[in-house]
Amino acid sequence: MKLYQFETHCHTSETSPCGVLSGAEVADGLKAAGYMGTFITDHFNERFFERGKIDGLPWPEKVNRYLKGYNAAKQRGDEIGVKVLLGMEVQVNDSPFEFVVYGAEEQDLLRLGPFYRLSTPAFYGLMRENGFLVFQAHPYRYGLSPENPAYYDGIEIVNSQPRADNRNRLSLEFAARNHIYKIAGSDVHLPEDIGRSGVMVPGSVETGRDFTAYYNDVAAPELIVTYGS
Repeated sequence: MKLYQFETHCHTSETSPCGVLSGAEVADGLKAAGYMGTFITDHFNERFFERGKIDGLPWPEKVNRYLKGYNAAKQRGDEIGVKVLLGMEVQVNDSPFEFVVYGAEEQDLLRLGPFYRLSTPAFYGLMRENGFLVFQAHPYRYGLSPENPAYYDGIEIVNSQPRADNRNRLSLEFAARNHIYKIAGSDVHLPEDIGRSGVMVPGSVETGRDFTAYYNDVAAPELIVTYGS
């Protein structure tokens, strides 16, 4: 079975304040790097939805604003042959930790509402109930440590964003001790972040559900690890 490069952790300037690249620029960069596709995992948290100009908007309009970066990337990806799938980097209100989530679609965000308000256990319970996969992002960055592994499916053992001290070795050791899923992501913000990490997946992966099914089937897919990790 032939496998292809897929990005798992990526931000856009349309949605994430930390993002520098537009959705279209992300798609173009990944195409140039030889990637088959990407998840757009913009920040899904209280800071985005409940501050500033969108605070008073109804939930469907808030979701529409949240999806601006994803939609821009998908439009460009459809034009140039890059698969663009919806993901999220969620921070729930009782936790300093962030979790990348795979398998949700736009209708799920509309249906589930502002679940970033939940406690960490309730958040993970809701994600599992809906068949999504949850990974703690960069668990050892900036002096953090992993959350209780009962509250996610795996951790990001490689976050190759080069401007942060991610201490990936500690993440790998933690994942091995706790027998949880492992994932790698470039954490794209700037042009130089593109193509550093990711997951190898078959060409049959067309949706977030395909991705989660593949992960659950193989348990330990081949990861992409490059310089800067």
